[in-house]
Amino acid sequence: MSARHSKPLCTYCGLRTGATRDHVPPRALFAKPRPDLVTVPCCEVCQKSQSLDDEYFAQMISMKSDTMDSASIRAARESALRSLTKPAKRRFAARFLGSIRDLALYSPSGIYLGQKLSYDVSHSRLCNVIERTTRGLYLHEFGQRLPDDHRSKVWAIGGFDLAVPAILAQIQKFWGHAASGKRRDFGENVFTYWVRKIDGPEDATVWDFLVYGSVAFLAVTGPGVGQAPPSVPPMS
Repeated sequence: MSARHSKPLCTYCGLRTGATRDHVPPRALFAKPRPDLVTVPCCEVCQKSQSLDDEYFAQMISMKSDTMDSASIRAARESALRSLTKPAKRRFAARFLGSIRDLALYSPSGIYLGQKLSYDVSHSRLCNVIERTTRGLYLHEFGQRLPDDHRSKVWAIGGFDLAVPAILAQIQKFWGHAASGKRRDFGENVFTYWVRKIDGPEDATVWDFLVYGSVAFLAVTGPGVGQAPPSVPPMS
């Protein structure tokens, strides 16, 4: 078979044929009828490991107290509550329920505002979903897979209140740079992203993501992308 008619490589691993199609953003974020989503070539090996992470991603974010209201968010929250009662999800339910605790709230000036419930979440799993989404949207935006010599790195913005001022300033600079670029929305208060190339010869890009109107992620692609900042706090 000629290269012209051969199937494309998997968007994510670049090693196997993209025999299936993957949706970005993940379909688990949306209630039916879903909006038109981007689809990209994906191999069966990569796709097999994705559905549980996508479900976890939607459920954990939908249970945050400050998410906006929409049909998709309500559907994800109801799915999360159903999961807590399924025998097959018993271990997940025990971990989740055991992590719920009261969290003290303070104003920026230090005034105590009361308590609210908080729960633990695997931010690495959340970032893995956004990292995959970044790779899929990179293909959509630029017409090619992320180059093999580039990396894609994702940070959950909620953790940057733990960073030193110099790091916070750099994060804000990156966020503002992406937010001045192209914007696209999927669904009502479900998924928004901004993307812009970083000036320079290496074709680096910076991305802002906002999920369910409340949870923000920053992604950067390019050669030599740095390591993640410190772990982020629980969700509430």
